Amino acid sequence: MPTVNLLQNPQFGLRNTAGSEPGRSILCWNTDRWGDVISGNGNGKLKLESLEKAVEIQPGKRIWQFATLPELGLKAGDTVSLSVNGFQEQSGALKARLCLMLIESADGQWSPADFGMPDKRTFTRHGRGELVRSPQRETSSEETGKEFQLQLNGLKIDPRFKEQRESDADVRNVVGVLVEFVNDSDKRVWVNSPALVKGETVAKTAPTASRALPDLYQKIPRTMQKLTTGQPISILTLGSSIDRGSANPRLYFYDEDPASPHYKEPLVEARPGKPESMKKLIAERMGRPDLQDYVGWSQHYFMYTGRLRRELLRKFHYPVEKMLLNVMACDGSSIGESHSGFREYAAFELPPDPGTNGHPSGKSWSELYPALFENGKKPGPDLVIFGHGHNEHIDRPDEIAAYEGAVRWFQRHYPGVEFVSCMWIRDKGSASSMTGPMQELCEHYGIPFVDMGQLIIDLKKTSNYFAMAPDGGHPAAGSHYLWFKQLEQVFEIPYSGPYTPAINSADYIRSGIPQKQLPVRMNAFARNWEGTMVRFPKDSPRIVDGRMMILEDAAFNLWADNKREMMQLLIDGQPAEHAGHGRTSYTRPNPRNSTFVHGHLARGDRHIIEILNPSARLSAVDCKVGLKRRFYGADAKGWQGKSVVEEFESKWGTPYGEKAFHLQPGETLEIEVEADELSIAWLDDPAGGTLVAEVDGKPAWSQPTNQPFTDSQERTHFIENRRGVLGLPFGKHRIRLQAEGKPVRVIGVFGYDGR
Repeated sequence: MPTVNLLQNPQFGLRNTAGSEPGRSILCWNTDRWGDVISGNGNGKLKLESLEKAVEIQPGKRIWQFATLPELGLKAGDTVSLSVNGFQEQSGALKARLCLMLIESADGQWSPADFGMPDKRTFTRHGRGELVRSPQRETSSEETGKEFQLQLNGLKIDPRFKEQRESDADVRNVVGVLVEFVNDSDKRVWVNSPALVKGETVAKTAPTASRALPDLYQKIPRTMQKLTTGQPISILTLGSSIDRGSANPRLYFYDEDPASPHYKEPLVEARPGKPESMKKLIAERMGRPDLQDYVGWSQHYFMYTGRLRRELLRKFHYPVEKMLLNVMACDGSSIGESHSGFREYAAFELPPDPGTNGHPSGKSWSELYPALFENGKKPGPDLVIFGHGHNEHIDRPDEIAAYEGAVRWFQRHYPGVEFVSCMWIRDKGSASSMTGPMQELCEHYGIPFVDMGQLIIDLKKTSNYFAMAPDGGHPAAGSHYLWFKQLEQVFEIPYSGPYTPAINSADYIRSGIPQKQLPVRMNAFARNWEGTMVRFPKDSPRIVDGRMMILEDAAFNLWADNKREMMQLLIDGQPAEHAGHGRTSYTRPNPRNSTFVHGHLARGDRHIIEILNPSARLSAVDCKVGLKRRFYGADAKGWQGKSVVEEFESKWGTPYGEKAFHLQPGETLEIEVEADELSIAWLDDPAGGTLVAEVDGKPAWSQPTNQPFTDSQERTHFIENRRGVLGLPFGKHRIRLQAEGKPVRVIGVFGYDGR
């Protein structure tokens, strides 16, 4: 079998960028700063094949490539070897390094309080901070003035661990391999033809194939067009505590110098009361003064999407004020809860704030991102990144509907918006895992899907999962690096020649694969989540006894206060399964968290929510209103029939109005409605008859109207009701209503357009 080069892009091909200086950004390779290296012909100093390039490494700079063991196809017991051709003007200037990358482990426990932090909890001493290098192999050459080859042979993959919550200094949590080339001089050096191969040595014959290049960038053509032409861009990152790095412990800035007596000790409070200390650390210790007004807490620096922003700024030579990372990810948040905040976040209605969107407070959005807010306009999101992974267990077995509803909500409000799914799903393979449904959704819409679930499974073969996620759920900083490295590959776009707007602007989109805009729904319940969210405050007449309400349609998000006591939710008098945990009390709405959220209800039917606990009170309820809903009440034109119209007093806040036809037995009511779903409303009455509905001359249903709603206190309520007629083709439909046995009070008809 031919030898495979485990490196990606060993030819040092370029990355497509808008940079004015070509050759500064190398596809699939990393540098510390833009301009640390230059790709070219090596000034004739190295022998190059037809498609090869040499990389000139500037004095004191480096270039590297990291990959996880699963990506490299390596397992415990395997060995790898490295070779590279080089040229240097000073003896020993070029250094080649090869090492395993590990998740840190040490004996015992620690507490942030030991270092002056307010968090007094105790944690195990593994998984702290960044990945660490195993004792690295390093080699150099004394030769100058001519081409030479460096080799590092026989690095063994030698993990030593067992899965346990306890930390142990004898453990070796091996997760990947690092290849690094360093210029340790004040003169220039050049490298070309690097090869990382499986085996004890590098063969004399160069590998004929290398690891495949990423191609997911093709599925975000609009985003990549902006990145490769230097246009300002807005990224919205969704998720939960997993995504924004609220790990146990939180993602601190640690002393990462192995030679320091304070190695792996936290440097500053993760969420400082005085932001000046965070700004100073970012500007001075991390050497990023450009970021000091753009990173609210340390976790926003180290979370996987924060790392992504930093890397995209480097790769595409962007100033931070042209790349907005809007952090909607929040502790405990699920995708269903997030629906209440989409409008506020997408429209930038909330000012910069660390806990709200990851930015320090004090400046406005337009001050931070002037190119995105020119002339007072607000940008819509260009890219939405789905994270989450473990707070999604609502609406079973159709949890995916809330995601699909989110995709379609954004597509309806921001045409052209693109999505990426990169979720830390630790339970791939289980019956309730989101991996399969999310992958199916991504295939349906043409969205890039990054399978973190499989990577987690594979890494468990060479590392302790509790070092990756010390509390079992929240990935630590090193794991956020692994997570980021997978997401990073979505943005690796190879160079395709100079960009000329007049010629190439359309070609950039056509050369990709545009995501599908509002295709046929994959999941029927997604439609419940697509509509407009309408809020009802606690003093709304729609909220009855402080604990009950008739919903607008079939999806809702609510906040309730029970003085921190557990709450239970009933829907239509039955326990609401998969509607959230009910542990959290809220006295006012929160755009990313709630007490209960649910959307797995039959469209068109009346639904009543009730907090079971007598001491609890609804603080607010957000209801989704179905797509293009129109109500044809008793006053609407088009009704045919002779029934008397009467006013009635609603005890539940007039969800369908205050007038009704008094439809007598033998009478008919007819109306023509343009829609693809219908809902017919009436008023229940102890003396009510049976309502018979026909649509387009065909029986739809017959419904007794003398049945009350019984609440948790066994009180009966004869109130407004309705029932749906679904599955219609869009168009005009004639509805015919009759009363049988006794009169029926008909309130009206709702029509929807879900196209």
